Amino acid sequence: MIERHFQFNGFEWSGWTIFSVCAVVAAFVSIVMLFRYERRLVSSSIGNILITLRIAALILILLTFLEPVLTWSFNVNKTGRLIVAVDVSDSMNTQDRHASELEKLRLARALKMIGNEQVDSRLDRWEAAYAADQEPPWVDVEETANPEKREELAASRKANLEAIFADIDQLTRKEIAQKLLLNPANPILDKLQERGQVDVVLFAGDAVTTEKTILEKSLSEVPDQVHMELSNLSQALKNTGSNDDTGEAPIAGYILLTDGRDNSKLNPVTMAKQLGQMKVPIYPVVVGTDHQPKDISIADLDYPQTAFKDDRPLLKARIGTNGYDGQEISVILKQGEQELAVKRFTSSGVSKLLEFELDSGKLGRQEFTLETEVLPGETRDDNNNKNFAINIVDDKSHVLLVEETARWEYRFLHHALERDKRIALEQVLFEQPYMGLLPQPFFPNQLKINVPVAKPNDEPGTKAHPFAEQDLIIIGDVSPAHLEEENWKHIQTFVGDQGGTLVLLAGKKYMPLEHRSPTLNELLPLKTPKAIDWNQANFKVPPDERGMRLRLTPEGEAEPLLQFDANAEINRDIWQDLPGHLWFLQGELKPGANVLAYGVSPFNAPPNEKTDGVIIHRQYGSGQVIWIGIDSTWRWRFRVGDRYHHRFWGQLARWAAKNKASAGNEFVKFSLSKTDIDAGEITTASARWTQEYREQFPDVKSTVSIIKASEPDKVVASLELLNQKNQPLLQEANLPALPEGEYQLKLQTTPPIAGAKEITTPLFVHSVKTIELGNLTSNPQLLTEMAESSGGKLLTPQTINELMELLPSLKQETTKQDEISVWDHWFFLILIMGILTVEWAIRKLNGLP
Repeated sequence: MIERHFQFNGFEWSGWTIFSVCAVVAAFVSIVMLFRYERRLVSSSIGNILITLRIAALILILLTFLEPVLTWSFNVNKTGRLIVAVDVSDSMNTQDRHASELEKLRLARALKMIGNEQVDSRLDRWEAAYAADQEPPWVDVEETANPEKREELAASRKANLEAIFADIDQLTRKEIAQKLLLNPANPILDKLQERGQVDVVLFAGDAVTTEKTILEKSLSEVPDQVHMELSNLSQALKNTGSNDDTGEAPIAGYILLTDGRDNSKLNPVTMAKQLGQMKVPIYPVVVGTDHQPKDISIADLDYPQTAFKDDRPLLKARIGTNGYDGQEISVILKQGEQELAVKRFTSSGVSKLLEFELDSGKLGRQEFTLETEVLPGETRDDNNNKNFAINIVDDKSHVLLVEETARWEYRFLHHALERDKRIALEQVLFEQPYMGLLPQPFFPNQLKINVPVAKPNDEPGTKAHPFAEQDLIIIGDVSPAHLEEENWKHIQTFVGDQGGTLVLLAGKKYMPLEHRSPTLNELLPLKTPKAIDWNQANFKVPPDERGMRLRLTPEGEAEPLLQFDANAEINRDIWQDLPGHLWFLQGELKPGANVLAYGVSPFNAPPNEKTDGVIIHRQYGSGQVIWIGIDSTWRWRFRVGDRYHHRFWGQLARWAAKNKASAGNEFVKFSLSKTDIDAGEITTASARWTQEYREQFPDVKSTVSIIKASEPDKVVASLELLNQKNQPLLQEANLPALPEGEYQLKLQTTPPIAGAKEITTPLFVHSVKTIELGNLTSNPQLLTEMAESSGGKLLTPQTINELMELLPSLKQETTKQDEISVWDHWFFLILIMGILTVEWAIRKLNGLP
């Protein structure tokens, strides 16, 4: 049906409309006066023709001002499409042998493994009995009165049902999803395709569209891009609208066959709400039981990737113990076939955190295995062991601590670093009591900077620098009188050229507010700092409850130096519970700087990560600068001693040593964000250049060649490192996904560095033990929330037939509207010009001016 309308878009009593009407009226009056004058010069017929033409042109011009538009609307029929998404993540490989008899019976009926019109009523009674936790009535009263036949018939039916249950125990959730869609006795997918277009999608960490023929085959092998080790329900919903521009039919609904596990950081309910606003419902079909399976699993491992010789590195392992309450669990740490340690504990139904001290007496890469015994009845046995490795180096972290006076921060920091056997501590304390009884003060009170002279034939990478022996320099509240511009220049060289790490600690007296050093201002990751002081009388509360608390940013949570526990949630809770701080320096973040931890106001003011950054990291040349905007990390010792304070500073010292030890030379440092990764995990390759070299070669290009250790002559992949915005000295790129194995990464530059040695670093890729396997229960609660948010409904295998009634019609009638702007159409312009031309010709032919 077509409806036409004629309307004037400019017909509003606006100032322009009023002006246009007044102008036309004035023109009309002029035309009438001109007509009266011309009647004396020409005949009446010519005069009438002229005034008619002029009035017609005037009317057309008025219509142009009023913008006439011809519109018409018409109905268009479109056929929508359905998205049928099948979860193929690792958790869908679970066999739900631990499901209840009621769940198995319902699933058997849904898969048409049992039941028909004649026995459905009996099966209903069996279901009711199982639901009441009773033995089903295998034989109906009216079937036979013979006790022997009743007993024989009952045994036969029970054995038959147990055989069906045994077959169901062998089915994975993925196979159940396939059978629900393709079962010849109830071909749901075929029925859906009769309704309209159906797109089949396989999803896990990502999603790919596939064909029905692929779905009919085994789903044990799916494209690598799906990332089976992850579950991301949002990926199944990523095609969220109609594609009118491409001619693709609009999406009318989603059908998800999944167990509801989601370990992504996204919230699928948010996307479900958006789909609900677009009238696109979601119908999840939950596959799997929500009963907790019997399973022992290694959930998380926390260990240092690099440790110093004899440093006693600690492995923290979180062990899941579902379904084995009161049973003794053995956890074994092995190196090769040798058992290093065995720990036993009694399961209480919750995860258990165990600590193992690793042997660091041998240098080099040391590989270990942590495993638990496989207990009878476990749902899965492929999550009972995990391999890991650490690199043992024979070195110490060399730290220089510089302070003005022995303030509280200095005292606790000095004792923490001095007690650490893997830290070689040097310190300078400029102002300290000195009675002259000893030849010199107890601590050095002068910053000695000796710059050795480089030899003419020194190879690249061997040039002498100040602080050459240091890995980390910590500068506290030092006055400008003791750290002058020349000193800061040497510190800048230590960071930018040597790859050292500089930590700047905020101070109430001097640092950095009283300094006027351009070099210090360049090093600082923030600008325009100002003091925020909360040390007021209203803080008469216990020390662990007062002041500003710290929260980690996503970048901070990923940094090893800020990790107090392997579990991200537990680590986040630890930081939130650390004692607060009553004073800090707030500033504006510089380009290229990253906030690792920010402060949360004690007055519940909304935080701003860019201005409330407390721990800020910034790459500077080959090295890095860390700003700590508080002077009270010692408060973290409240009631816990060294647990967090010592660990933070110890991890920072080791982190600094690892950064300085990166492969490279005096011009560039080459490193990986992680040298040990799981297959599919992302690691970043970085090249950090010195300021001097980039100024000399601003267009230098860096390429990384990836070589498998077992095939040294074959390049697996090659990629170019890209310049980073706001970090002109940094080039980096994410490595592609690599299969399990040992690799060597070689850095090559254009133009090549003259005389430089080959720059390589190792990479170890391990087989993945996914977090998917840490919790194997289905999650109907999440799926219910998604369904309700989108206007859909949660279904189960036994209610999947309701889809045909619930699904909206795939034939959608939409109204389209089209229009033609008459006022600016070419015909309208030609008509006006034609009338005016005819009027002009008649005037001239009759001798009028």
